[in-house]
Amino acid sequence: MLVSVDGKISTGSTDELDVDKDFPKIKGLKEGLHQYYEIEQTTDLWSFNTGRVQEKMGANKNTLPPKTPVSFVLLDNSHLDERGIK
Repeated sequence: MLVSVDGKISTGSTDELDVDKDFPKIKGLKEGLHQYYEIEQTTDLWSFNTGRVQEKMGANKNTLPPKTPVSFVLLDNSHLDERGIK
């Protein structure tokens, strides 16, 4: 497991490892996962992320999501195209 600068834990840095897919399978973690997602919705209005994560989530090909009060700061040098940046 990896820990980011802001203290979030991930299962690794490859595309095969995905927190949203892996955490629900881990006994002891999956039972309280809903609490994390509930708290996450009430915290910061700013999110720092990478273009790699946004690309993995389909930012370059999916339709634009509805506006939310959360602002994103993205760090990227090669993963996002013009659509993904929007």
